[in-house]
Amino acid sequence: MLPSKWTACVCLLLLPVGGGFAQAVSGNIDGTVVDSSGGAVPDATITITDLERGTATHKQSNAQGNFSQTHLLAGSYRVKVESPGFAPFFANATVQVDATTRVDADLYPASDRTGVNVTTDTPLLTADRAEIALTFTGSEVKKLPLLDRNPTNLLLVVPGAQTNSWQFSISENPQQGLQANINGQFFTANGFLIDGTENESAVLGMAVVNPNLDSLQDFKVSTSNYDAEFGSASGALLQATTKSGTNRWHGSLFEFLRNSVTNAADPFTLLNPPLRWNQFGGSVGGPIVKDKLFGFFDYQGTRRRTGGSLITTVPTQAERAGDLSGLLGGYICDGGTLSSGPCSHALMVTTTEGASVAARAGMVFNPNTGDANGAGREAFTRNGRVNIIPVAPAIARLMNNLPLPNNGPGIFNNFISAGSQHFDSDQYDARVDYNPNPLTHLFSRYTIASFNIHSPAAFGDLAGGPSAFNFTGDSVDRNQSLALGIDHGFSSTLVTDARFGYFRYRIRIQPLAAETTPATDAGLPGLNLASPQTGGMPAFYINGNGGFAFGYGLGVNGCDCPLRQTENHFQFVNNWRKEWNNHSLKFGIDVRRAQEQRIPSDSHPSGELSFSDSATGSSTRR
Repeated sequence: MLPSKWTACVCLLLLPVGGGFAQAVSGNIDGTVVDSSGGAVPDATITITDLERGTATHKQSNAQGNFSQTHLLAGSYRVKVESPGFAPFFANATVQVDATTRVDADLYPASDRTGVNVTTDTPLLTADRAEIALTFTGSEVKKLPLLDRNPTNLLLVVPGAQTNSWQFSISENPQQGLQANINGQFFTANGFLIDGTENESAVLGMAVVNPNLDSLQDFKVSTSNYDAEFGSASGALLQATTKSGTNRWHGSLFEFLRNSVTNAADPFTLLNPPLRWNQFGGSVGGPIVKDKLFGFFDYQGTRRRTGGSLITTVPTQAERAGDLSGLLGGYICDGGTLSSGPCSHALMVTTTEGASVAARAGMVFNPNTGDANGAGREAFTRNGRVNIIPVAPAIARLMNNLPLPNNGPGIFNNFISAGSQHFDSDQYDARVDYNPNPLTHLFSRYTIASFNIHSPAAFGDLAGGPSAFNFTGDSVDRNQSLALGIDHGFSSTLVTDARFGYFRYRIRIQPLAAETTPATDAGLPGLNLASPQTGGMPAFYINGNGGFAFGYGLGVNGCDCPLRQTENHFQFVNNWRKEWNNHSLKFGIDVRRAQEQRIPSDSHPSGELSFSDSATGSSTRR
């Protein structure tokens, strides 16, 4: 069963007409109508026409000549102002999401001129609010050099932004949302909305869906002083608005390619692993029913084959047979000093064969000898040779799963591994907008993003080991997002908007060869149990002199596995705006329910075993 939590927020704002109201999916056009002497013109008719969709809305200026039209989709508009006895006024205006475009009209007597036509777009000014924000249009975003077409990287262009010191692994964050701290706030304090609905995991604090750049109408980043409607964020607020169809068919196609032909070899391994990145897709939008019903669809696919190499350590053939003489260091002299050769006054230790030998760094002592505090322990020897230890049959069988050194005869950094990480993703967006009448607008948008990641291990699928990619394993993930919305005007002074949002974040991570039981097969009990969750190689950490690690675990190769996580988020938002005289009132409610199921795997369920080189013996002066 998924644990769940309800939250609700109620907001109330009172502002003069023309004061800026936050709108998560639309924008405003405000203005004042005056005559040639600067006097207010009441009851002027303002017609605002959407040049891309053919819809028109009508407003009347109040007694002070003010007007405000909210709930306009982002895009280009034509504003016409008319009043008896005056020549008509025309102006172009560009509307952006959660922003106010001001169009002030100066009317002149009809006897003086036939009309006033402002041919340039009215500039967007933010004189109506103290918000600090940066808005990118869809065309601007597409022109920016964003690696992997990732819009969350735009966080780094705003003042006060800093990349967090660590980022989520690609296995848990396949959409690769950036973790950035803003104005000293940790990245979990950021907020991310798509079409006015939540898009940030409440558990991990990262984006659930990264929008396709071809789907973006606007992308806005606010860093402070945003409205109460967005009070759930105290860091940055990211607002992405997807495109809708228009009365004209339009589309796009793209393909990006990067490969290893011009890459240099790794300076340490001297390898140039293969690299091939393909990112491709397109979009199409247009009218389903002209002036009424519009559709927009886009797709983005990614196919990445990223080669990588690393140098690590594996046990030599002699070490697997118990010969650890290669780990012996300098001689320990009387007084605790270390010498590269035999000491004139050496410290002596007793061996398992009853002899006394000079103490050396790196000696291994039999833990079954001596007392509990380590006194009297004996150094391992065989046929007079120091550091020859017995090897348990189960460990010998387990070591057979590890490859032999391939980088010289040494005992450190004696293995070079090369491999290729496979990353495949497919993301689809579909949006439909419907205008049944001039007072009502409905929209729906659905996004699904699927990811399949395979990342190899240095020692092969069964033995695991370090990763050249900071993650080893298989990650199969699917994230989804749904937004439904309606705007309706009951009259010219009373409007409402309502939205329903849902997202699902689903992660499934497994170690490679998860169906195997290598520890049980080797004869080690209590590790690979009957549960499927305990399959695969346990994590083994051999620390200290000559150490290495193999198997699967966060400390071995970043594999937080096996991990099963599902997060569901439901949201309902309803806002109302009422105008009277020269004042307006906005109030609303935001209700959310979050469900989370996470079967943690911070420690590998099949077991994690650590071996350290802590001191176990005592020396005797001879």
